[in-house]
Amino acid sequence: MTLDISGITSNKIIVKKIKMKGIKSKKSKSVSELKKKADAIFSKFIRARDKGKCFTCGNVKEPKYQQAGHYVSRVHNMTRYDEKNVHCQCRSCNLFKAGNMDEYTLRLVDKYGDGILEELNKKKHQIKQFRHWELEELIEKYKIKLRELK
Repeated sequence: MTLDISGITSNKIIVKKIKMKGIKSKKSKSVSELKKKADAIFSKFIRARDKGKCFTCGNVKEPKYQQAGHYVSRVHNMTRYDEKNVHCQCRSCNLFKAGNMDEYTLRLVDKYGDGILEELNKKKHQIKQFRHWELEELIEKYKIKLRELK
């Protein structure tokens, strides 16, 4: 006895075809969406790690009122989530003083030593494209690290 299933499509078959063709299912988020989520959790972690103290001017506020300031711009993916590249900053330093870069540079060298500027500069010239799974792992990693701080 044979069973004709030509008119039947199962969800499993559809999902397999979608995965084989590289088409994203409705449930998966785009890299852009995952980056936004990773940025948000990483920012919360940085502000909590630094206990709301501005790296460049020393101003202390509740972490939720501070920002995560990048020495090397977030445009460069290799340093986007580098904990040495990102520190808590007050809104004034990060936005109105464009990161207060002269002071940021001095504080980086004081905290990490002479090689830090060269290290970050080398990293920023490396090309990095995030994969879904990498961003998902980053999100989970910083959720855990944030919980450990509390």
